[in-house]
Amino acid sequence: MAHPLTVLFVTDPLCSWCWGMADAIETVRGKLADQVDFDLVLGGINTDSTQPVGSYGRRLMRRLWQEVAATTQQPLAELPVEAYVHNSVPVCLVLERLRIVKGAPPFEALNELQRRFFTQGENTTAAEFLLAFLRQEGIDLPSLEVWSKDPALQERLRFQFNMARSFGTEAMTSVLLRRGSDTRLIAGGYLDSSMLESLIVEATKRVL
Repeated sequence: MAHPLTVLFVTDPLCSWCWGMADAIETVRGKLADQVDFDLVLGGINTDSTQPVGSYGRRLMRRLWQEVAATTQQPLAELPVEAYVHNSVPVCLVLERLRIVKGAPPFEALNELQRRFFTQGENTTAAEFLLAFLRQEGIDLPSLEVWSKDPALQERLRFQFNMARSFGTEAMTSVLLRRGSDTRLIAGGYLDSSMLESLIVEATKRVL
């Protein structure tokens, strides 16, 4: 049954702080499922990047991952061994298509993609990986080109990326609260499960 309020998490499959908050989101979704609806807004990371991450970029990312691990206690492995482009658009395209096919926000698929990137060091941006992941989800495609060039799918992503930026949500994960046509930002950045739950409960009390 639909609830009058929806909590939207602005997140991204390549965002290390989003992975750090993944367990908190799942915990709160379980606890508050009978009070509010939950949805995802894909934020998009490095959406214009075309070059593989170099040695300097890897050092910066490794330092960030160490900070995330120390703060959130989430496990993080090494960066993918092979050269990869740190651009989340291909992964977001797959997640958005799964949303369409399954008719629900792809929370489980997002969590699985984050886990495999951040704890197993798999290159989740690679076409071969994403095709295999889709087969795991029951969708068999010969290539990603048909989806990646689909104007309607691209527009759905652009809408979410622009929406995320319109709320100043560079600090992902961010939390939005929607009631009807009114959407407002209630938090930006890392929160543990108890803080996140309290924030949402208090915000819903003020709105209702």
